[in-house]
Amino acid sequence: MLASVKVKNFNISVVIPALNAEDYLPSLLEKIESQTLIPKEIVIVDSSLSKKTADIIEKWKGSIPIIYQRVDFAYPGHARNIGVELAKEEWIAFIDCRMIPDCDWLELSASTAEKSGAKFVGALRKSDADTHFKQILRAATIGCSAIRSLAGSIVLKKTFEESGGFISDVRAGEDLEWMQRLKSLGFKISWMTTPNLTYYGFVESLSKAVKKWHEYAFSNSVIEVRNNQKAIYMLFLLLVILFLAYNWNAIFAKWDDTSIYFLPNVTKIYMLVVFVLYAGYRGIIRPHQLKVKLSFLLPWRWLEVCFVGLCLDLAKTPGLCWGAILILYRRIRGIRGCFKIRKKPDL
Repeated sequence: MLASVKVKNFNISVVIPALNAEDYLPSLLEKIESQTLIPKEIVIVDSSLSKKTADIIEKWKGSIPIIYQRVDFAYPGHARNIGVELAKEEWIAFIDCRMIPDCDWLELSASTAEKSGAKFVGALRKSDADTHFKQILRAATIGCSAIRSLAGSIVLKKTFEESGGFISDVRAGEDLEWMQRLKSLGFKISWMTTPNLTYYGFVESLSKAVKKWHEYAFSNSVIEVRNNQKAIYMLFLLLVILFLAYNWNAIFAKWDDTSIYFLPNVTKIYMLVVFVLYAGYRGIIRPHQLKVKLSFLLPWRWLEVCFVGLCLDLAKTPGLCWGAILILYRRIRGIRGCFKIRKKPDL
C-alpha cells in the first residue's frame, strides 16, 4: 500500500529506549528501514552496561540517520523523555527493542492520526512465544489476544511536551499513567483497530518471571495506574465468607451436630472450593477469555498455566497490598486537605 501525499508529509522520529537489547536491535532496525512510511530519524537512548548496542549502531549501514545517546542506567520512561528531547521531528513514534513492527506500522498509524485528528494514536500488539515455557507464561498473563500498547504508538511532540512526559523514576507503569494523564488532559486519542506489532519479550524461566512481576507490582504501587476498588471489595467479600465458614457451626448450629445447620469440616470444604474455583479460573477460564485455545490448555497444560499464574499472583501480592495502602493514605490526605480548604478562618 502506497502512502498518501499527506501521510508522506508526516515527519516522524522513532524513539527507542535500549537496555541490554542487543539481541533484538538489528531485527528492529531492519524493520524500521523497510517501513512504507520512512521515518526521518531514529533516536536510541542506551542505558546498557556493555558497549554491545553502541557497537551495533557504529557498524550499522542503514539509510535512516540514527541519533545515539549513551546514558547511565535509566528506566524506560526516563529514557523516552531523553529521546523526545533529542528528537527533531513533529511526531514521535515509541517502540521497544523487543517489539517488531509490520512494514506498514508507521503508515497506518499516521493515516489514523490524519483521519481522526488525534494527537496520540495508540498501538495494538500481539505476542509471540517460541518455547514451551514462554507459551505457558503467555497463557498465564496476556494470552493470545491483541492488547493496547504504548510501544508502537505515535504522538505529536508538542502534545507530549504539554503533557509533562513520563514519570522517570519508576520501573514500570509509567506508560499506563501517562496515557491516563493524556486522556484526563483532554487531548484527542485514537487507537489502532488491528495489531501491527509483535512482542518477543517473554522471559525464559519462572524465576525471572517471578522477579519481574514482583518488581513491576512494587513499581505500580507508587502510581495510580490500576483501579483497585474491585480487588478491595472482592477481598472484603472473601474475608466475610471465610469468617462465616470458620464460624458457621458456632453461629448457626451452636455446635450441635444433630442440627440441620451443622456442617462437618466446613472450613476445609470452603478452602477446597476456593482452591478449585481459583485453579479453574486461572488455568482455563481466564486464558480462554484471552483467546488461548482450549486445545492448548486441555487436557493437562492448564495445570502448568495455573501453577505459573499462582506463582505470579503471589509475587505481585506484596506490591498490590502496598499499593492499596498507599491509595488509602492518599485518599485520607485528600479528604483532610478538603476539610482544611473548607474550614473558615477565625474572625
